[in-house]
Amino acid sequence: MKKTLAFLTVLLALPLLLRANGDPVISYSADIRSCNPVPLKVSEVQVVREDLRIDVGLPYTSVRVQYVLKNNSAKDIHVDYGFPVDFSGKMGVPHSFDGDEWTESMYEAGIGPYAVKEVHFTLDGKELEWTHSDTVVKTGESYEDEETGETFEVQMCRLWTYTALDIPAGQQLTLEVRYQVLCSWTVPLNSLRVSPLSRYFPSDGQFDYDFTPAQHWGNGKAGTFSATVSCSALPKAFFNRESPQFYPGEPFTRSNNSTWTCNVSNFDFASADPIRVLFWKAWDEKAPYVRWGDPLKDCAIPASQYRVKVSGAQDNYPAGNLSDDDLSTAWVAPGDGVGATVDIDFAKPQRVSDICLYNGYHKSASLWSSNSRIAKVRLEVTRADGTVDEPAEIDLTDWDERYYTLRDDREPRFGEPAMISVTDLRRQAYGRLLPDPEIEYAYIYDKVPEEADLVAHIRLTVLEVVPGTRYKDLCVSSLVLLDGFKEAY
Repeated sequence: MKKTLAFLTVLLALPLLLRANGDPVISYSADIRSCNPVPLKVSEVQVVREDLRIDVGLPYTSVRVQYVLKNNSAKDIHVDYGFPVDFSGKMGVPHSFDGDEWTESMYEAGIGPYAVKEVHFTLDGKELEWTHSDTVVKTGESYEDEETGETFEVQMCRLWTYTALDIPAGQQLTLEVRYQVLCSWTVPLNSLRVSPLSRYFPSDGQFDYDFTPAQHWGNGKAGTFSATVSCSALPKAFFNRESPQFYPGEPFTRSNNSTWTCNVSNFDFASADPIRVLFWKAWDEKAPYVRWGDPLKDCAIPASQYRVKVSGAQDNYPAGNLSDDDLSTAWVAPGDGVGATVDIDFAKPQRVSDICLYNGYHKSASLWSSNSRIAKVRLEVTRADGTVDEPAEIDLTDWDERYYTLRDDREPRFGEPAMISVTDLRRQAYGRLLPDPEIEYAYIYDKVPEEADLVAHIRLTVLEVVPGTRYKDLCVSSLVLLDGFKEAY
């Protein structure tokens, strides 16, 4: 991400102040909460030393920076201090496509200001109170692809955090800033194209950190500067022939496969190149998908918030087995299962992104293959305002579209649930897609209040089955409803 000291002062919007991290300003105001402040030069306070530690990881990178500040004047200095944390993303755009890649920002992933967490300011070991801006400021920059010459626009999101510093005359104090920030990443569309949970499967990642804002202290330089950037927290799949890549190189040296260090004098903040770490997964057949968090656990809606009913069940295999969180049990439909229905009613309308279905009998691999499972199912969703979505027929044998898996093969397997998308990211941002009443074969987005678009009822109807190798009983071991839009970290 970025780094540096920034003072907060009069607040004016600086639309292209990229990757700033720390500046002085005159005082807090309503404007501070919604735009970029103009940095205030504080020549009396010098950065004697800066020590920086960056631990690049997934999904969060941890940053800790210490500034030794010396007040060289004969007067006490009070300054309101702002520290911006930046991250990549296109705010307000639910999907942004670049070739066959899906680039997600914190807003696309539905996690709001939780892209930044664990923020701490301390002055000589004393914890300082802090606040943050009410909005995330959008900035922009462009870069040119060296191979194609094509120009791309990169959107940067900035969250300003604020505190206040008192530095007595002639005194030297240590300011420490710590935070964690969500790395930017991309996800191959063939990973999990339908489900918003694709954000848990990173492919390419990036972390940036800028030094230039610290130039507003003293002479704009640090007497001594030391930094360690470690990628050891990254999953092993991201260490391959070319990944990770670290920029700018000099004055940094690579001390081992995963760590870069720097120790210099008179470090010039204004001319220092920003740190950029790029990393990506090795796409060989044996490397599993790497996921952060556990979406099936973190995003699961408690079973107490809904009731599951079925059109029928065989003895000893009731509907309750669908929501008992036990893969050794199963609901077994009467007959061959074709035409069986599963109805889900909510105590009150609920935000639902996906249905996770352990399709088949997952007690053992042999029982999974011996018994039947669903091949095609019809999904019918009723919203809180009574609107019924257009029914969708879903092929659960299509691995590319439906299966949440850690393998790179193309076949559903025992132990791997199918994902059925109920509400996608585009709908969350734009609303329902409806036929345009004025133009034939055209569609419009009908933006409705989020409360009206919550889910009140879901019906699944079995249309086709994959026959078991030994038994014709249709089995489903578990059904989990997910809210993949909530702050899951």
